Amino acid sequence: MKIKRLAIEFYICKMLNIGLIGNTEILQPYVKRIQKNKKINIIGKSSVGSNDQLNSFHFSIPEFNRVELIERADIILIDNSSLLPFRLLCDIVKKSKHIFTTEYLNLSIEECSQLVKLANEAGSVIQVSNPFYFIPAMLWLNENISSPSFIDVSHFPASPKIGNNTLLPLLLMFLDLTGINPKKIGAVLFRSGQKESDFINVRLEFGDASVVNLNYGTIESLNEFKIKAYSPNQFVTIDFVNKSFTCNNKAIDLTNYPPESEFDIFIDTIINKTKIISSIEDYYFALRTIQKIDKKISQFSSL
Repeated sequence: MKIKRLAIEFYICKMLNIGLIGNTEILQPYVKRIQKNKKINIIGKSSVGSNDQLNSFHFSIPEFNRVELIERADIILIDNSSLLPFRLLCDIVKKSKHIFTTEYLNLSIEECSQLVKLANEAGSVIQVSNPFYFIPAMLWLNENISSPSFIDVSHFPASPKIGNNTLLPLLLMFLDLTGINPKKIGAVLFRSGQKESDFINVRLEFGDASVVNLNYGTIESLNEFKIKAYSPNQFVTIDFVNKSFTCNNKAIDLTNYPPESEFDIFIDTIINKTKIISSIEDYYFALRTIQKIDKKISQFSSL
């Protein structure tokens, strides 16, 4: 009986309380996953959205004001619609709370640097969404491609998101393969006013002689997301649109690379003190790289 009681006490001790801040429609898929995890518990939400949106949220989660919710929670799950004041974000971190962002926060480089410092001091985990990184084919690439490598990426989605909403995930997906702090950056922009399309090329050169070549923008009727990677004795083609993945012209076996949940990995990071993936510090370095890219591209904006 005593052993059973100790086991229950240990289980309770490991439970993490989560508070939701933001648009409940955006957060709903995360809620479904959280409810399947016995190590975490949703204690409440501070909602953003219309009454119709709130009524369509079919989970019985009590509503709190933000300050009270932050006090009660160990983890704050937020999306970008919440528009939390930077001061409040700092207060969350200072209280040693953990944060998972489902979207990219509107932070300046200076604000991001300050959050990195606060998180390190408080021991808080701040994980930024990194959807491309956790795609099975990318997990395989990160683990199997040799260094140095030349990586060519073409990303022209059917419904494009212009600007850093495209560039950020493209940079963050290469956290393990090359990193996101290049030694040299080149960029060029070609724009067509008649069709309102543009083509952007960014070339990133790294210390190990690896190169990442990014092609992205908005081109009418083009739907393409493809990665070609070249390294010693390896030629890899990953075509996400057509779901074709080959290495040296042979199909890549992704059996051992099932889809992973970045949120589950975030929870595991907190409970088991494992390595943080896609942290606020990675986000900071990505913002710095984008600032340099934007400066290069700006010279073409008037052409």
